[in-house]
This record gives sequence, structure tokens and C-alpha cells, in this order.
Amino acid sequence: MKKSRTGVQLGESVVRGTVMMAAARVFAQLGYRATSVEDLLAAANISRRTFYKAFSSKDEVGVALYTFGTNALLESCRRALSDDADLLTKVTRCIDLHLKNAGSVGRMVYVLGGEASHQESPLFLVRMGVHDRLCEMLLAAGGIRVDPLFVRTLILALEAIVRSVLIMSDEGRKVTEENIARARKVMVRIITGAIAGEGPLMPEMPLWP
Repeated sequence: MKKSRTGVQLGESVVRGTVMMAAARVFAQLGYRATSVEDLLAAANISRRTFYKAFSSKDEVGVALYTFGTNALLESCRRALSDDADLLTKVTRCIDLHLKNAGSVGRMVYVLGGEASHQESPLFLVRMGVHDRLCEMLLAAGGIRVDPLFVRTLILALEAIVRSVLIMSDEGRKVTEENIARARKVMVRIITGAIAGEGPLMPEMPLWP
């Protein structure tokens, strides 16, 4: 058992949850890289010893928080993609799930997503794993052997649109319904062309052998 600064004994799961909730607030306020372990200790009201019995570093907290959020999104997308609707409808539902996150916790999406874009960050590997899983789910839902590079590029494009909207929304602090609707129009247009686009000027779908 661990003790907080108040002397109350805390189990490890409680400590981890307390630190992660505190980290969400501090990361949102200070940014990821400007946050120190000391900032987390103060926000969570725990001792350094207690912190290090649950986490080895600030980055481990960041990975845990980012993984928690992305796992929830992946599970929601998995359910959406397992529905009986057509592929375009299913992918649109996944877009709506991502935009719902951006609208409700936009600052965290901005901060942790930005950190996860740096290759030297431990969050980067988590982000690439999320892309891998999304790619697998989309390929399975599509029912045809599309080149995975096509799907990965589509994921990156949709991710970049959300990032752009968060930047124009005071770095995720002031996300408006108008900006979310604007992003949705662009994202749906892109996936409609990618999935259902046909015509003499449209190249054929890149298939995988």
C-alpha cells in the first residue's frame, strides 16, 4: 500500500488513476514537454516515492494516458466497423467518433497527439500501433485487397485534418461546433472519393496482390 501526502494509504490502481487524472489537467494547462514530474506530484497531491511505485517517469504517465484514450477510440471504431452498413457509412461513423473526441477533449487530443507525432517520443510507437490496428480493421471491413499504403495514407490525411482544426481552435482550447462541422465535411468528402469515387478521371483502386 502507498501513502499520499496526507498519509492516507492508496492502492497502486488508485495511485495510477489519480496521477493520470492529474496529468490530463497539467498537460492541458502546461503542455506535454513543459510538464515535470514535480508538476504531476503537486497536482495529484502524492509523494515522489508514491509516484515512482506506480510510474517510472512522466513519459510512462503520458503513454498510459494516450493509450487509454486511443484504446477507447479503437474499440468504438471496431464496433462501428462490425455493423452491417456499407463501408462508407461505417467509416463515416468512425470519423464522427474521432470528431466527438476532438470536440469534447480537444486540448488533450492536441497535446498528446502533437507529442505522439515526434518520432523520438515514446508516444509515437503507440500512435503507429493505433494506425496499424485501424488499417487492419478497415481492410477487413472493406472486403477487398486494397493496398495497405492507400489505407495508411487515408488515416494520416484524416488525422491531419483534425489536427488543423484543433490548431485553429486555439490549440484545442476553444473547439466550436462550426469547426467540427467544417472538418467533417472535408473528411467525408475525402473518404467518399477514396471509397466510392468513380469516373473516367478517377484512377482505379490500388489493390494488393
